[in-house]
Amino acid sequence: MKDDFLTLTQMDSGVHYLDDSDEWVFFHWLASITCVGKFFGDGARGLVVQLRHAPDDDELMHLLALCHRYGVKARQLARFETDANREWLRRSTAWWYAGLFGDAG
Repeated sequence: MKDDFLTLTQMDSGVHYLDDSDEWVFFHWLASITCVGKFFGDGARGLVVQLRHAPDDDELMHLLALCHRYGVKARQLARFETDANREWLRRSTAWWYAGLFGDAG
């Protein structure tokens, strides 16, 4: 169960790289997020990202920004909402809100 909670899938779904260096930046950025343990391609699950731990606020913001920049659906990041981050994460005027919570928020 813990592994499922810390596993993100389809992290490449919808990504369109503009050139080879853009692809390099995507993976370099992903690898630089401290909570990211490893990532790999896995057929139907697409790009799988295994986290070392639940992201703190800074790490979550980096994951949200990465998803926003590359068009990755961020909805699965909503599982990392906590009492401590709910106030800023649920700000309905924030650029990440629609992608994270959509109409369900």
